[in-house]
Amino acid sequence: MSDESNEQAEEKQTVTAAERKKIYLWAVLLVVLFATVGILAVWSMQKNKVGSIKRHDDRMNPDVGEGGRQPPPSALPAGAAPLRVTAGIYLDRIVELSVKEVGWTVDFYVWFRWRGQEPDPGEKFQIVDGAIESKEKVTDSTNGDERYTLYRVQARITKFFDVSRFPRDDHVLTINIETPALERHQLLFVADNESSGVSSRVQIEGYSIYKQAILEKAHAYRSTHGDPRLVVGTDRVHSELRMGVWVYREGWGFFLKLFIGLFGAVGVAMLAFFIKPTDVDPRFGLGVGALFAAIANTYITSSLVPDTGVMTLADIINGVGILIIFLSLLESTISLYLYDRVEKVELSRLFDRFSFVIFLAAYVLINVSLAWAASL
Repeated sequence: MSDESNEQAEEKQTVTAAERKKIYLWAVLLVVLFATVGILAVWSMQKNKVGSIKRHDDRMNPDVGEGGRQPPPSALPAGAAPLRVTAGIYLDRIVELSVKEVGWTVDFYVWFRWRGQEPDPGEKFQIVDGAIESKEKVTDSTNGDERYTLYRVQARITKFFDVSRFPRDDHVLTINIETPALERHQLLFVADNESSGVSSRVQIEGYSIYKQAILEKAHAYRSTHGDPRLVVGTDRVHSELRMGVWVYREGWGFFLKLFIGLFGAVGVAMLAFFIKPTDVDPRFGLGVGALFAAIANTYITSSLVPDTGVMTLADIINGVGILIIFLSLLESTISLYLYDRVEKVELSRLFDRFSFVIFLAAYVLINVSLAWAASL
Protein backbone atom coordinates (compact mmCIF):
# COMPACT_ATOMS: atom_id res chain seq x y z
CA MET A 1 0.00 0.00 0.00
CA SER A 2 1.37 3.40 -0.95
CA ASP A 3 2.15 6.12 1.53
CA GLU A 4 -0.66 8.23 0.05
CA SER A 5 -3.20 5.48 0.64
CA ASN A 6 -1.97 5.05 4.21
CA GLU A 7 -2.37 8.76 4.82
CA GLN A 8 -5.90 8.74 3.44
CA ALA A 9 -6.86 5.75 5.60
CA GLU A 10 -5.37 7.39 8.67
CA GLU A 11 -7.24 10.60 7.91
CA LYS A 12 -10.54 8.69 7.86
CA GLN A 13 -9.81 7.26 11.29
CA THR A 14 -8.91 10.58 12.94
CA VAL A 15 -11.18 13.34 14.21
CA THR A 16 -9.85 16.85 13.78
CA ALA A 17 -10.31 19.70 16.23
CA ALA A 18 -12.74 21.40 13.85
CA GLU A 19 -14.83 18.24 13.58
CA ARG A 20 -14.91 17.86 17.36
CA LYS A 21 -16.24 21.40 17.59
CA LYS A 22 -19.10 20.40 15.28
CA ILE A 23 -19.87 17.42 17.51
CA TYR A 24 -19.88 19.71 20.55
CA LEU A 25 -22.20 22.12 18.72
CA TRP A 26 -24.60 19.24 17.97
CA ALA A 27 -24.46 18.26 21.65
CA VAL A 28 -25.18 21.84 22.75
CA LEU A 29 -28.13 22.10 20.34
CA LEU A 30 -29.57 18.85 21.70
CA VAL A 31 -29.13 19.98 25.31
CA VAL A 32 -30.80 23.33 24.59
CA LEU A 33 -33.68 21.63 22.77
CA PHE A 34 -34.29 19.03 25.47
CA ALA A 35 -33.88 21.59 28.26
CA THR A 36 -36.44 23.88 26.62
CA VAL A 37 -38.93 21.08 26.08
CA GLY A 38 -38.41 19.74 29.60
CA ILE A 39 -38.68 23.10 31.36
CA LEU A 40 -41.85 24.11 29.50
CA ALA A 41 -43.48 20.73 30.09
CA VAL A 42 -42.56 20.57 33.78
CA TRP A 43 -43.66 24.18 34.32
CA SER A 44 -46.99 23.40 32.69
CA MET A 45 -47.53 20.33 34.90
CA GLN A 46 -46.58 22.21 38.05
CA LYS A 47 -48.94 25.05 37.12
CA ASN A 48 -51.76 22.58 36.45
CA LYS A 49 -51.17 20.88 39.80
CA VAL A 50 -51.24 24.12 41.79
CA GLY A 51 -54.36 25.27 39.94
CA SER A 52 -56.08 21.94 40.49
CA ILE A 53 -55.40 21.97 44.23
CA LYS A 54 -56.78 25.51 44.49
CA ARG A 55 -59.93 24.62 42.55
CA HIS A 56 -60.51 21.62 44.79
CA ASP A 57 -60.12 23.73 47.93
CA ASP A 58 -62.40 26.44 46.50
CA ARG A 59 -65.16 23.91 45.88
CA MET A 60 -65.16 23.09 49.58
CA ASN A 61 -64.74 26.69 50.76
CA PRO A 62 -68.01 28.44 51.75
CA ASP A 63 -66.39 31.82 51.10
CA VAL A 64 -65.63 31.12 47.43
CA GLY A 65 -68.27 30.90 44.73
CA GLU A 66 -68.40 28.40 41.88
CA GLY A 67 -65.60 28.85 39.37
CA GLY A 68 -63.82 31.24 41.72
CA ARG A 69 -66.55 33.86 41.32
CA GLN A 70 -67.77 36.14 44.08
CA PRO A 71 -69.94 33.97 46.34
CA PRO A 72 -73.48 34.92 47.34
CA PRO A 73 -73.69 36.58 50.75
CA SER A 74 -73.55 34.04 53.56
CA ALA A 75 -75.46 36.35 55.91
CA LEU A 76 -79.23 35.89 55.94
CA PRO A 77 -81.56 38.80 55.07
CA ALA A 78 -82.76 40.90 57.96
CA GLY A 79 -85.72 39.31 59.70
CA ALA A 80 -85.17 35.88 58.12
CA ALA A 81 -86.01 32.92 60.36
CA PRO A 82 -85.18 29.83 58.30
CA LEU A 83 -85.88 26.30 59.37
CA ARG A 84 -82.51 25.03 60.57
CA VAL A 85 -82.00 21.41 59.58
CA THR A 86 -79.01 19.44 60.84
CA ALA A 87 -77.99 17.16 57.99
CA GLY A 88 -75.17 14.74 57.32
CA ILE A 89 -73.94 12.23 54.76
CA TYR A 90 -72.31 8.85 55.22
CA LEU A 91 -70.80 7.52 52.01
CA ASP A 92 -71.28 3.76 51.92
CA ARG A 93 -70.15 2.70 48.45
CA ILE A 94 -68.78 4.16 45.24
CA VAL A 95 -70.27 1.86 42.65
CA GLU A 96 -68.37 3.19 39.66
CA LEU A 97 -66.17 6.09 38.64
CA SER A 98 -65.30 6.81 35.02
CA VAL A 99 -63.12 9.67 33.86
CA LYS A 100 -63.97 8.74 30.27
CA GLU A 101 -67.74 8.76 30.89
CA VAL A 102 -67.60 11.99 32.93
CA GLY A 103 -69.34 10.79 36.06
CA TRP A 104 -69.57 8.52 39.09
CA THR A 105 -72.24 6.49 40.86
CA VAL A 106 -72.49 6.47 44.66
CA ASP A 107 -74.51 4.87 47.48
CA PHE A 108 -74.86 6.98 50.61
CA TYR A 109 -76.99 7.66 53.66
CA VAL A 110 -78.32 11.16 54.27
CA TRP A 111 -80.21 12.27 57.35
CA PHE A 112 -82.17 15.31 58.46
CA ARG A 113 -82.89 16.44 62.02
CA TRP A 114 -85.10 19.45 62.83
CA ARG A 115 -87.59 20.80 65.33
CA GLY A 116 -91.19 21.71 64.60
CA GLN A 117 -94.05 20.48 62.46
CA GLU A 118 -92.56 21.46 59.10
CA PRO A 119 -92.64 18.79 56.37
CA ASP A 120 -89.72 16.42 56.01
CA PRO A 121 -87.05 18.25 53.93
CA GLY A 122 -85.84 14.87 52.77
CA GLU A 123 -88.99 14.24 50.75
CA LYS A 124 -88.07 16.65 47.96
CA PHE A 125 -84.31 17.18 48.06
CA GLN A 126 -82.31 16.92 44.85
CA ILE A 127 -78.72 16.16 43.86
CA VAL A 128 -77.13 19.12 42.10
CA ASP A 129 -75.32 18.00 38.91
CA GLY A 130 -76.74 14.54 39.34
CA ALA A 131 -79.81 12.33 39.30
CA ILE A 132 -81.24 10.16 42.06
CA GLU A 133 -81.54 6.59 40.78
CA SER A 134 -83.13 5.22 43.95
CA LYS A 135 -84.19 6.64 47.32
CA GLU A 136 -85.45 4.69 50.33
CA LYS A 137 -86.59 6.13 53.66
CA VAL A 138 -84.93 3.97 56.29
CA THR A 139 -85.97 5.76 59.49
CA ASP A 140 -88.63 8.32 60.44
CA SER A 141 -88.80 9.04 64.16
CA THR A 142 -89.98 11.74 66.56
CA ASN A 143 -88.52 12.60 69.97
CA GLY A 144 -90.58 15.33 71.58
CA ASP A 145 -90.64 18.17 69.08
CA GLU A 146 -87.51 16.90 67.30
CA ARG A 147 -87.92 14.87 64.10
CA TYR A 148 -85.35 12.66 62.42
CA THR A 149 -85.39 10.96 59.02
CA LEU A 150 -82.74 8.78 57.37
CA TYR A 151 -82.56 7.94 53.67
CA ARG A 152 -80.48 5.55 51.64
CA VAL A 153 -79.76 6.99 48.21
CA GLN A 154 -78.06 5.86 45.03
CA ALA A 155 -77.22 8.68 42.63
CA ARG A 156 -75.39 9.17 39.36
CA ILE A 157 -73.37 12.41 39.50
CA THR A 158 -71.88 14.23 36.54
CA LYS A 159 -68.26 15.21 37.09
CA PHE A 160 -66.07 16.93 34.51
CA PHE A 161 -62.68 15.63 35.58
CA ASP A 162 -59.53 17.69 35.17
CA VAL A 163 -57.42 15.34 33.03
CA SER A 164 -54.46 17.67 32.47
CA ARG A 165 -52.31 15.51 34.78
CA PHE A 166 -53.67 12.10 33.74
CA PRO A 167 -52.48 9.49 34.73
CA ARG A 168 -51.15 11.22 37.89
CA ASP A 169 -54.44 13.07 38.40
CA ASP A 170 -56.37 13.78 41.59
CA HIS A 171 -59.97 14.95 42.04
CA VAL A 172 -62.50 16.06 44.60
CA LEU A 173 -65.82 14.20 44.33
CA THR A 174 -68.76 16.17 45.71
CA ILE A 175 -72.29 15.24 46.70
CA ASN A 176 -74.40 18.42 46.62
CA ILE A 177 -77.85 18.31 48.20
CA GLU A 178 -80.43 21.09 48.24
CA THR A 179 -84.20 21.60 48.32
CA PRO A 180 -85.27 23.50 45.19
CA ALA A 181 -88.64 24.55 46.63
CA LEU A 182 -87.11 26.45 49.56
CA GLU A 183 -84.54 29.22 49.40
CA ARG A 184 -81.83 29.77 51.97
CA HIS A 185 -83.81 32.30 54.00
CA GLN A 186 -86.48 29.61 54.36
CA LEU A 187 -84.33 26.51 54.99
CA LEU A 188 -80.75 26.45 56.22
CA PHE A 189 -78.72 23.26 56.43
CA VAL A 190 -76.34 22.78 59.37
CA ALA A 191 -73.63 20.26 58.54
CA ASP A 192 -73.35 17.31 60.94
CA ASN A 193 -69.57 17.01 61.01
CA GLU A 194 -69.47 14.52 63.89
CA SER A 195 -71.52 11.75 62.25
CA SER A 196 -70.69 12.30 58.57
CA GLY A 197 -67.92 10.32 56.95
CA VAL A 198 -66.80 7.65 54.50
CA SER A 199 -67.06 3.94 55.13
CA SER A 200 -63.77 2.08 55.42
CA ARG A 201 -65.16 -0.35 52.84
CA VAL A 202 -65.27 2.29 50.12
CA GLN A 203 -62.83 1.52 47.34
CA ILE A 204 -62.32 3.20 43.98
CA GLU A 205 -60.55 1.30 41.26
CA GLY A 206 -57.29 3.11 40.53
CA TYR A 207 -57.70 5.74 43.25
CA SER A 208 -57.24 6.18 46.99
CA ILE A 209 -59.15 8.52 49.33
CA TYR A 210 -56.97 10.90 51.30
CA LYS A 211 -59.34 13.56 52.69
CA GLN A 212 -63.02 14.30 53.28
CA ALA A 213 -65.13 17.21 54.49
CA ILE A 214 -68.76 18.32 54.77
CA LEU A 215 -70.18 21.83 54.98
CA GLU A 216 -73.11 24.09 54.19
CA LYS A 217 -72.60 26.45 51.26
CA ALA A 218 -74.79 29.14 49.73
CA HIS A 219 -75.60 28.26 46.12
CA ALA A 220 -76.88 31.07 43.90
CA TYR A 221 -78.81 30.60 40.66
CA ARG A 222 -78.30 33.61 38.41
CA SER A 223 -81.95 33.52 37.36
CA THR A 224 -85.45 34.09 38.71
CA HIS A 225 -86.53 30.89 36.90
CA GLY A 226 -89.35 32.98 35.43
CA ASP A 227 -90.98 33.65 38.82
CA PRO A 228 -93.19 36.74 38.28
CA ARG A 229 -92.93 37.61 41.99
CA LEU A 230 -89.20 38.36 41.64
CA VAL A 231 -87.46 41.29 40.02
CA VAL A 232 -85.44 40.41 36.93
CA GLY A 233 -81.77 40.04 37.94
CA THR A 234 -82.58 38.67 41.39
CA ASP A 235 -80.50 35.66 42.38
CA ARG A 236 -82.22 32.67 43.92
CA VAL A 237 -79.97 31.50 46.76
CA HIS A 238 -80.38 28.01 48.21
CA SER A 239 -78.71 26.29 51.13
CA GLU A 240 -76.57 23.43 49.85
CA LEU A 241 -75.23 20.55 51.90
CA ARG A 242 -71.96 19.55 50.27
CA MET A 243 -69.74 16.59 51.01
CA GLY A 244 -66.32 16.41 49.35
CA VAL A 245 -64.08 13.37 48.99
CA TRP A 246 -60.52 13.91 47.73
CA VAL A 247 -59.05 11.05 45.67
CA TYR A 248 -55.71 10.54 43.98
CA ARG A 249 -53.83 7.85 42.08
CA GLU A 250 -51.64 6.02 44.56
CA GLY A 251 -48.58 4.10 43.43
CA TRP A 252 -46.99 3.87 40.00
CA GLY A 253 -48.45 0.65 38.65
CA PHE A 254 -51.02 2.28 36.36
CA PHE A 255 -48.46 4.83 35.15
CA LEU A 256 -45.98 2.11 34.23
CA LYS A 257 -48.62 -0.02 32.54
CA LEU A 258 -49.54 2.89 30.29
CA PHE A 259 -45.99 3.74 29.26
CA ILE A 260 -43.97 0.52 29.52
CA GLY A 261 -44.50 -0.04 25.79
CA LEU A 262 -43.45 3.54 24.96
CA PHE A 263 -40.33 3.34 27.14
CA GLY A 264 -39.42 0.05 25.47
CA ALA A 265 -39.92 1.58 22.01
CA VAL A 266 -37.65 4.53 22.82
CA GLY A 267 -35.04 2.15 24.23
CA VAL A 268 -35.15 0.08 21.05
CA ALA A 269 -34.74 3.23 18.95
CA MET A 270 -31.62 4.16 20.94
CA LEU A 271 -30.09 0.73 20.30
CA ALA A 272 -29.66 1.87 16.69
CA PHE A 273 -26.74 4.06 17.84
CA PHE A 274 -24.71 0.85 18.34
CA ILE A 275 -25.36 -0.47 14.82
CA LYS A 276 -23.05 0.42 11.95
CA PRO A 277 -24.75 3.16 9.90
CA THR A 278 -24.26 1.29 6.62
CA ASP A 279 -26.41 -1.57 7.97
CA VAL A 280 -29.38 0.47 6.84
CA ASP A 281 -32.18 -2.05 7.46
CA PRO A 282 -31.59 -2.64 11.20
CA ARG A 283 -30.26 0.87 11.84
CA PHE A 284 -33.38 2.62 10.49
CA GLY A 285 -35.81 -0.26 10.94
CA LEU A 286 -35.52 -0.06 14.72
CA GLY A 287 -36.40 3.64 14.72
CA VAL A 288 -39.30 3.31 12.29
CA GLY A 289 -40.78 0.40 14.24
CA ALA A 290 -40.37 2.33 17.50
CA LEU A 291 -42.11 5.35 15.94
CA PHE A 292 -45.18 3.30 15.03
CA ALA A 293 -45.25 1.79 18.53
CA ALA A 294 -45.11 5.26 20.12
CA ILE A 295 -47.94 6.52 17.91
CA ALA A 296 -50.03 3.47 18.81
CA ASN A 297 -49.43 4.17 22.50
CA THR A 298 -50.69 7.72 21.95
CA TYR A 299 -53.99 6.40 20.60
CA ILE A 300 -54.36 3.98 23.50
CA THR A 301 -53.82 6.61 26.21
CA SER A 302 -56.06 9.13 24.43
CA SER A 303 -58.92 6.62 24.44
CA LEU A 304 -58.94 6.61 28.26
CA VAL A 305 -59.92 10.28 28.67
CA PRO A 306 -62.74 12.45 27.24
CA ASP A 307 -62.17 14.35 24.00
CA THR A 308 -61.53 17.68 25.72
CA GLY A 309 -58.70 19.04 23.60
CA VAL A 310 -56.53 19.32 26.73
CA MET A 311 -52.89 18.25 26.47
CA THR A 312 -52.63 15.70 29.26
CA LEU A 313 -49.50 14.46 31.00
CA ALA A 314 -49.88 11.27 28.94
CA ASP A 315 -49.95 13.28 25.71
CA ILE A 316 -46.79 15.14 26.68
CA ILE A 317 -44.93 11.95 27.65
CA ASN A 318 -45.97 10.34 24.36
CA GLY A 319 -44.94 13.49 22.49
CA VAL A 320 -41.51 13.50 24.11
CA GLY A 321 -41.06 9.85 23.16
CA ILE A 322 -42.01 10.53 19.53
CA LEU A 323 -39.62 13.51 19.45
CA ILE A 324 -36.75 11.36 20.76
CA ILE A 325 -37.41 8.65 18.18
CA PHE A 326 -37.64 11.17 15.34
CA LEU A 327 -34.37 12.79 16.39
CA SER A 328 -32.74 9.36 16.60
CA LEU A 329 -33.68 8.78 12.96
CA LEU A 330 -32.27 12.18 12.07
CA GLU A 331 -29.08 11.32 13.94
CA SER A 332 -28.82 8.02 12.09
CA THR A 333 -29.16 9.84 8.77
CA ILE A 334 -26.33 12.23 9.66
CA SER A 335 -24.20 9.38 10.97
CA LEU A 336 -24.73 7.43 7.74
CA TYR A 337 -23.65 10.47 5.74
CA LEU A 338 -20.47 10.82 7.79
CA TYR A 339 -19.67 7.11 7.61
CA ASP A 340 -20.49 6.39 3.96
CA ARG A 341 -20.30 9.61 1.98
CA VAL A 342 -17.59 11.53 3.83
CA GLU A 343 -15.93 8.28 4.94
CA LYS A 344 -15.19 9.65 8.43
CA VAL A 345 -15.67 6.41 10.33
CA GLU A 346 -14.31 7.56 13.68
CA LEU A 347 -16.25 10.82 13.49
CA SER A 348 -19.45 8.84 12.88
CA ARG A 349 -18.76 6.64 15.91
CA LEU A 350 -18.03 9.65 18.11
CA PHE A 351 -21.24 11.28 16.85
CA ASP A 352 -23.22 8.16 17.84
CA ARG A 353 -21.64 7.96 21.30
CA PHE A 354 -22.30 11.61 22.13
CA SER A 355 -25.86 11.37 20.85
CA PHE A 356 -26.66 8.21 22.83
CA VAL A 357 -25.51 9.70 26.13
CA ILE A 358 -27.44 12.95 25.62
CA PHE A 359 -30.59 11.23 24.35
CA LEU A 360 -30.68 8.76 27.23
CA ALA A 361 -29.93 11.31 29.95
CA ALA A 362 -32.43 13.83 28.58
CA TYR A 363 -35.21 11.28 28.14
CA VAL A 364 -34.86 9.87 31.65
CA LEU A 365 -34.58 13.32 33.25
CA ILE A 366 -37.59 14.76 31.39
CA ASN A 367 -39.85 11.82 32.27
CA VAL A 368 -38.83 11.72 35.93
CA SER A 369 -39.30 15.49 36.23
CA LEU A 370 -42.73 15.37 34.55
CA ALA A 371 -43.98 12.57 36.78
CA TRP A 372 -42.71 14.39 39.88
CA ALA A 373 -44.24 17.73 38.86
CA ALA A 374 -47.65 16.18 38.20
CA SER A 375 -47.88 14.06 41.36
CA LEU A 376 -49.22 15.15 44.73
